Amino acid sequence: MPGGRRAILSVSDKGGIVEFSKGLVSLGYEILATDGTAKLLRSSGVPVRSVSEYTGQPEVLGGRVKTLHPKIFAAILAAEGSEAELAQYGIEPVDLVVANLYPFEETISKPGVTHAEAVENIDIGGVSLIRAAAKNAGRVAVVVKPSRYAEVLQALRMGGLSKGTREALALEAFEYTSGYDAAIYNYLARRAGPGFPSAMRLALPKGTDLRYGENPYQKAALYREPLATASAGGAERLNGKELSYNNLIDLDAALRITLEFEQPAAVVVKHTNPCGVAMSGSLPAAYKAAHAADPISAYGGVVGLNRDVDLATAKAMRGHVLDAVIAPAYDPQALAILKEKKKGAFLIMRTHGEFRGDHGIDMVRILGGVLTQTTDFPDLRPDSWKVVTKKTPTRDQLRDMAFGVRVSRYVKSNSIVLSKDERTVGIGAGQMSRVDACMLACYKAGAPSKGSVAVSDAYFPFRDGLEELAKGGVAAVAQPGGSIRDDEVIAAADEHGIAMAFTALRLFKH
Repeated sequence: MPGGRRAILSVSDKGGIVEFSKGLVSLGYEILATDGTAKLLRSSGVPVRSVSEYTGQPEVLGGRVKTLHPKIFAAILAAEGSEAELAQYGIEPVDLVVANLYPFEETISKPGVTHAEAVENIDIGGVSLIRAAAKNAGRVAVVVKPSRYAEVLQALRMGGLSKGTREALALEAFEYTSGYDAAIYNYLARRAGPGFPSAMRLALPKGTDLRYGENPYQKAALYREPLATASAGGAERLNGKELSYNNLIDLDAALRITLEFEQPAAVVVKHTNPCGVAMSGSLPAAYKAAHAADPISAYGGVVGLNRDVDLATAKAMRGHVLDAVIAPAYDPQALAILKEKKKGAFLIMRTHGEFRGDHGIDMVRILGGVLTQTTDFPDLRPDSWKVVTKKTPTRDQLRDMAFGVRVSRYVKSNSIVLSKDERTVGIGAGQMSRVDACMLACYKAGAPSKGSVAVSDAYFPFRDGLEELAKGGVAAVAQPGGSIRDDEVIAAADEHGIAMAFTALRLFKH
């Protein structure tokens, strides 16, 4: 379109904008810029005309209105062949828009931010500029990321931006504005109160492609939550091969379980199920107990730790065949030891951000939709559980019941968790019948099942499950209760001298 080369610049993130503008000027571009951007460019020796000069309308309302003017948007939205109409109204066409937005997500992530501060960081004019330019990608290029500046300049020097490049930049622009709108919507929806909002808006930037999905013939990728706290998805890879889908699923399971405990805790996960969990006064002791709970299943497993990895813990892990570890941080000597495992292929992940037990909303895709559920969990008060047997659980048994409940919520149903001294001794996971879960838990535990505490993720439909636990020497049982045969189950417990408490807390995991 005749009328020269012209660019409009309005950026909140001013990194690299001076150098980019100088490059544009060297290519014959006239620069129009909003007042803040124009001030920076002038001070750096870049010739620039302010948007206010171009429109004849100063910025008003403390900068809330800068670019919202027909002369701006007509200059951007004009199609080829509109020259006469533009000239009639004294409008000069624009073929490049460079804009990025107020830092809304950064603002709302700050501690103590007020609603007024959040609202003031909702960009209006910038979004409109970007959308207008992206809509008219047939003629106009839009740049929203400073990382694109060098590439765009190089293309302009080589003769111009191709249609394909303009369309790619437009797609990037709509990705940017849609994510921005989603962040605002989600913030306002959370502020409106608890419960599920009327719509779900996801804006997850792509983190990385993964080696493969659950199986080598499946492709996979990771998309990250921008404001997530400590997470597997946001963890930093310090060593090892590229991540796979299964790595992240297992790392997530390991991390979630360790976050349940305030004391030093360790978990070994295999195929999303914990095969050993332990708490102790020190991290090395916790790890050793967790691994010893089921060393056969732990082979090739993933380790989660809720404390920084010290030298003693790394030495304890050195002799075990493991695939990965996730922890808050690593002592330099410990890291050096772990990097030697599997000839440098051992995956070492470091979490970032606050450790929190409530993970917000979980989502699972089904055909035709998405299921969501909260991840909050009630405070455990073992002293309020209903003892239904003649024998009363001891204080230590109630403690181990509470420990087993926290583990059980992460074990695939049907499940039975056997624990003793705040460590698991046997886990029966993912069985189609509860009696099989009881048999498997006792089999996995072996001799340590004697005197242990069993936690069932749901009620016992028949007394046969209690019979199996009694064979293994289980001393106490925690279960939700609620079966039509509760009386039969209680009677079985009394016959075998087993203490039983009803928690009224079902722990299904599908």
